[in-house]
Amino acid sequence: MTSLSVSGAETSDSDQEVDVDTRALMDFYPKTPNLTNEKQLLGALQEVLEKLQSKRISPWEKKFGQVPTCDVGEQCAIRKGARIGKMCDCPRGAFCNFFLLKCL
Repeated sequence: MTSLSVSGAETSDSDQEVDVDTRALMDFYPKTPNLTNEKQLLGALQEVLEKLQSKRISPWEKKFGQVPTCDVGEQCAIRKGARIGKMCDCPRGAFCNFFLLKCL
């Protein structure tokens, strides 16, 4: 007799879990889809992808580990904690000041 009551409790728990899952799905997906919002998001995503594609590094720079050149006064390095990484090479006659992180 106790085994019946235990199995009955297990089925009611599983029913509650199914109800919670169904409710969670209904809350996550709206009943009426907002197509204009989705179109705006897709448009924004397309713009980001186009910008990323236009910022490709040339194969020559990739192959030889070259960094692009920057102008005098531009930021040439970036600091992450104690480390400093070069973003670009300064033109001839200028150097990258690692205190100001700019070409001088």
